Amino acid sequence: MNPLIKQRLVGTVVLVALGIVFWPLIFDAPDVHDPIVLKPLSEKPVVDRTPIPAPESFEATVIEALPDTPTTDPGAQLAADENTRTEADAIGLETLSGADELTHNADLTAPDDSGALVDEAGLPIIWVLQVATVGSGERAGELVAGLEQRGYRAFSTQYVRVDEDLYRVQIGPNVDRATLMQLKPEIDSILAVDSKVLRYVQ
Repeated sequence: MNPLIKQRLVGTVVLVALGIVFWPLIFDAPDVHDPIVLKPLSEKPVVDRTPIPAPESFEATVIEALPDTPTTDPGAQLAADENTRTEADAIGLETLSGADELTHNADLTAPDDSGALVDEAGLPIIWVLQVATVGSGERAGELVAGLEQRGYRAFSTQYVRVDEDLYRVQIGPNVDRATLMQLKPEIDSILAVDSKVLRYVQ
């Protein structure tokens, strides 16, 4: 192709391209947008600050309907504390029969024990055997550990008598009073006490 003609074609293409690009900018009217108008802020809302009345509570009604929790007779508990004071240590418990060696013996049930599992209020009747009363939390812990090693559930509770801190060591809780009565003679011999079966209370 003749170079002169080629240059003219290229020039024509460039002019057409420029016309396509700049024609709208020169001859078309620009879009006019509505101005931004800021509306005034709305008024502060009115909040009702009237105190809300407390909801009706039925706690008092429910508490009145609940049965009284069982308690240990103070005289029986005092006798148990006095009769289980001991200086024996946990070493003697190594000769105690294991929990898996005991068998239920109904003949050991107290004459006034009806065998009922719940009382008149519908609360469960559960028993513990108080085996010791000691003046040291450390000694109480040793006795509990010795009983647990023989397979018994045991625990200690602290209480204050006059100005003295004492600890009750008890086996249980157990629904089978006869089993605890069967264990009593061995405990009495080993710890030199007169252990007592009491109703378990929390």
